[in-house]
Amino acid sequence: MNDANPIARAPLRQRLAWWGIDHSLPGNAMLLDFIQAYAARLATQLPSPKSRADWLTRAAEVTARLRRSLGLDRLEPHRTLLSAQVVGTLSRIGYSIEKVIYETLPDLWVAAHVYIPDDLRTPAPAVLFAPGHWMENGKLEPDIQVCCANLALRGFVVLVYDPIGQGERLGDWMEHGHLEPLLVGVSQAGLMVWESMRALDYLLSRPDVDKARVGMTGASGGGLNTFYTSALDARIGVSVPVCFVTTFYQMMTAERDRNWEDGVDLCNQVPEVMAYAEMSDIVGLFAPKPLCLIAAQHDWMFPIAGTRVVYQRLQALYRFWEAEQNVQLVEVDDEHGYTQPMREAMYGWMMRWLQGKGNGEPSPERRCDLLPTPYPSALTYIAPPERDDLPILRHRDEYPRENPGWCFPSGHSPSCGAAITRLTQHIATELPMPALPDAATWPAQRVELLSRTRALLGRMPTGHPLVKDRTYNQVLYDGLFAERVVFESEPGIELPAVFLAPAEWQRHFPTVIYVDEWGKQVGIETGIVDALLQAGLAVLAVDVRGVGETAASDFEAATNALMSDRPLFGQRVWDVLRAVDYLWRRIYIGVQIDKGRIGCLGRGLGGLWCLHAAALDERLAAAALWETPISYHDLIVERPGFPPSAYLFDALHHCDLPQVMALIAPRALLIADPVDGMRAPLTESTHMAKLEWPRHVYAQVFARPHTWQVQTTPAGTPASVLSSWLKEQLSSLAA
Repeated sequence: MNDANPIARAPLRQRLAWWGIDHSLPGNAMLLDFIQAYAARLATQLPSPKSRADWLTRAAEVTARLRRSLGLDRLEPHRTLLSAQVVGTLSRIGYSIEKVIYETLPDLWVAAHVYIPDDLRTPAPAVLFAPGHWMENGKLEPDIQVCCANLALRGFVVLVYDPIGQGERLGDWMEHGHLEPLLVGVSQAGLMVWESMRALDYLLSRPDVDKARVGMTGASGGGLNTFYTSALDARIGVSVPVCFVTTFYQMMTAERDRNWEDGVDLCNQVPEVMAYAEMSDIVGLFAPKPLCLIAAQHDWMFPIAGTRVVYQRLQALYRFWEAEQNVQLVEVDDEHGYTQPMREAMYGWMMRWLQGKGNGEPSPERRCDLLPTPYPSALTYIAPPERDDLPILRHRDEYPRENPGWCFPSGHSPSCGAAITRLTQHIATELPMPALPDAATWPAQRVELLSRTRALLGRMPTGHPLVKDRTYNQVLYDGLFAERVVFESEPGIELPAVFLAPAEWQRHFPTVIYVDEWGKQVGIETGIVDALLQAGLAVLAVDVRGVGETAASDFEAATNALMSDRPLFGQRVWDVLRAVDYLWRRIYIGVQIDKGRIGCLGRGLGGLWCLHAAALDERLAAAALWETPISYHDLIVERPGFPPSAYLFDALHHCDLPQVMALIAPRALLIADPVDGMRAPLTESTHMAKLEWPRHVYAQVFARPHTWQVQTTPAGTPASVLSSWLKEQLSSLAA
C-alpha cells in the first residue's frame, strides 16, 4: 500500500464511510436487484428443445461453451503424469483403504483414499466420491467415511479425495476463491472438475475397476462437482448429485446478501454460464444415462423449488429417449448435507444401475468402523460449536491430531494456493505478445483490438436512449456553481453525481468526469475535485453502480454478474460512457459544457473504467489514470489487493491493458503512480518495460509522444499536477 495515498492515511471511520461499510444507504440494493433481474431475463431467453434432434444440437453448443467457462481446454496443455503412489494400506472390517497420492497439475498433489471390498470380484464397479465443503477433515469427515465404507461393503471400489483447500490440502479460507485463474480463462469450478477427471484417470487405471461401470456422487460442493463432471466426462455411467441442483436463479437469490460464504467462495459462480444454459441443460447433457437428483426439502442454499423445476425439464429430455425410468428425484425431509436417508437413496440407485441389484429403492446403511478425525466437530465448518466446546476452542493450536488416514507424513500436501498462482503465471507468460504495429498495420490492428476489448467487457445495452436525469439541488455561491443530479445509465440503474463549475456565464468550460473506485466523496473530501476546479475545469463527479452512495459488496455483485454475459467491470465502463452522454446532451441555459473538451480522471479501479471508456469513445479527449494497475499480469497474485470486479474472465486471451491504452492514441493519456496487484507503487524501470506498447504507438505510429505521459512521484503525484495536466491537454484543443 502506498502510504502517500489519502485513503490509506485517512482515519478508520472515514475509510469505512467511503467504502459504504459503516452504514446502510438507500441505494445499496440497486445493483444486486439489477443483476438478479437480468439473470431472470436471461433464463427466459434460453431455447427449449422440441425433439431429440433439437436437443442434440443444443447439447453440442452447451458442451463447448461449458468447457470454455470452466477452462478445461486452458488446463489441458498442463496435464501432468499422475505419478500415483500407494503410500499405505489400512485394514478395516470388510474392506481396506489404500492411501494414494498423485499429481493433477504441476505441483498440485492430491491425497486420496481408495476403499476396496474384502471379497472383491474384479473387475468391480467403482464410484468416485467428490467431497463437498467439509473443509477441515476432508475425506476423513465421518459422513464421508460412512458413505464410502458402505459402498465398499456393497462391493464397490470407491475413490475419495481431498479437494483443493480441504483435508490434507487445507490452506486458508481463500483457497476456494482464487481470482487470478480467471484472467487466463480458468474458473474455480473448472479446477474442481479437472481434479475429478484426473481422479477418474487414476481410478480407471486400476486393474480391479470395471471401466464400463463407474458412478459419481457428492453433496453440496461435491454435488456441484458431480453435476459438472458428469455432464462432461463420458466415462461416468451413473450420476447422483446431492444438495446442489436447483436453478441458477434460485441459487443466486438464496445467496442474496450472504456474499457467497463471506466473500471467499467462487465455486458456484461459473463464468458466463447463465448466458447460455440453465442447470437443467447442463445436467441434461448426461441423458439418457441413469441420473438421481437428491435434494433436502429445507436446504436454504439450493432451494428445492428450483430442483423440482429442473426435474420436470429433465423428464421431458429423457422422454426423447423413452428413458423416463432413468431419471429420479428423491426429496428428503432434512437440511443441507449428505445425511443417512440421502446416502441410503444413493446406495440403492448405484446398486440398481451398476450391479443390477434391486429396483433403485433406498438400501439400509450398515454400521462401520471409522477412522478418527484430525479435527473435532467444534473446529469444523459443519455447524456452530456448543458451549461445552469452549475447552477445545481455546486449545485450537493442538489440532489437527496425527491421523492414521493421512497420506502425507505431516498431514499436509504442498500448498495448493501457491501452485495455482504459479500455474496461472505460467499460462499467462506463454501467451504471445501482439507485434508492435507501424503506421500501415495499425488501422487493421486497432479494429481487431477494439473488437477484443468490446468482447471482454461483455454485452452492452443497445439503442442508446436519451439519458433520463433529475436535478435535486442547485447552489450558486462565492463563484462556484454546484448541482446534485441523478441520471439513468439504463433501466434499473440510477447514478448519483455532483456537477461543479466556476460560475462564469460567458464561457464554455472544459469538463472532467471524475470516477473513484470508492465513490465521488473521496475526491471531494481529499481535495482532488477542488484541485480540478482551481485549475479552471468543470467537474462531473459520479458514483458508478455499486460504489459510493450505491455501495454494494463487490464480491457478491461481481461474481453474480460473472455468471452472466455482462461482467460488473463492463457495466461500470458503460456507466462512464453514460456520464459522457449526460454531459453531451446538457444544452439548457446555465453553465455551458464544451463538448469538444471532455476528459476523465479515474482513481484505482476507476482508472481502468476510464481507460476502457476512453478506448471506446473518442468524445473523451483526454484520460488520466491514477494509482491504477497497468497490466493484468500484475494481478496474478495469490492474495490480490484488488476486488473480484477487476478480474475479467479470460482477459489475457483478449488483450492486456497496454494494448487498451494504445487504443486511445493520439488523444492525451496520463498514467500517474501506477501500481501492482497489491497496490504497491511500480518502479520506473518496471513500468517502462510494461508500457512499451502504448509508448510505441504514440511515438512511432502517430509521432505524438508529447500527448502520452507517465508520472511517478515517491510521495504520490499531487492532485494539482493531475489537474494542471488535464487543463493543459483540454485547453490545447481550443487552440
